[in-house]
Amino acid sequence: MRAGFFQYDVISKDRDANLEYIASKLRTEQFDLLVLPELFTCGYAFDTREQLLPFAETLDNSETIRRLTAVAALCGGCITGTIPELCEGLLYNTAIVVNDTGLIAYQRKIHLPDYEKRLYTSGEAIKVCKHKDITIGIMTCFDCWFAPLGAKLKLQGAEVVCHSACFGGDVTPRILPIRALENQYFVISCNRVGGELFEGIWESYRGESQIIDVDGNILYKAGNEEELVFVNIDLKEVGNPRFGSLITSDFTSEHEKYRIDIF
Repeated sequence: MRAGFFQYDVISKDRDANLEYIASKLRTEQFDLLVLPELFTCGYAFDTREQLLPFAETLDNSETIRRLTAVAALCGGCITGTIPELCEGLLYNTAIVVNDTGLIAYQRKIHLPDYEKRLYTSGEAIKVCKHKDITIGIMTCFDCWFAPLGAKLKLQGAEVVCHSACFGGDVTPRILPIRALENQYFVISCNRVGGELFEGIWESYRGESQIIDVDGNILYKAGNEEELVFVNIDLKEVGNPRFGSLITSDFTSEHEKYRIDIF
C-alpha cells in the first residue's frame, strides 16, 4: 500500500485556506492513506474557548469532511487528521478518517496536555476502523506517550497507526518507534512545521514526521520544512517483524494475554 504524510505550516485560524492548500497539493496524487497534522484546519494555539468556537464543527455537518471527501475521491485513498469538534456543547480534538464515501471513523483525543484541558474534553473510546483491506488505528500527539493505548489498538487488530501531531519537543519522535516495535504495526506520524503565538510568546514546531515499520525502523523521517511523502509498505509484515520473529513466531498470543480497558 502507498501511505504517507503531508507535513506543512498550518495557516492559523483560516479553515478555507488550509483546505484549499491541502487540495492543491494532493489533487494529482494517488495513495491509499495520508496523515495530516493535528488541528490542520485552524492551528493549535487558542487562548480561549470563544476564539476556538468559530472553527469547531459537528461531524454530521462538516465542511472539512465534505471537502476532504472530494479530495479522497480524486486520490483513491483515505485521509486522516484532527479538527475541533463541537458535540452537545463540548469541544473535542477529534481525529477524522475520510474516504470517497465520507466520514468512516473518528476518535477523540484521550490524553490532553494541560494547555488543551482549558479548551477540550477528553475522549473515552479507542477503536480501529477499516478502509478497503487496511485496519487503521488512531493516536493524536500526546496519546502516543501511553503504552496501553497503543496496545489496545494492537488487540483490536491495527495494522497501521496514524498519529497526527503538533509538538515542538524531541521526546515524541523517540517514543513512536517504540510503539511500532512493541506492537508490530506500522506508524505514520505527521507533525506540522512553522510556529504560533502562545499567549504572546512565539513557539516553533519541529516537523520530523515519520513512517516507521513493524521492527521500529524509520523508513522515512522528515526535516523541519514542508514535505509531502509517500512510501510503499507491505501489510504482510504486521505481526511478523524480521528481528522479532527470531524470538517468537506468535506475537499475537503474547499480546492476547492482556485485557486493556479505558475508564
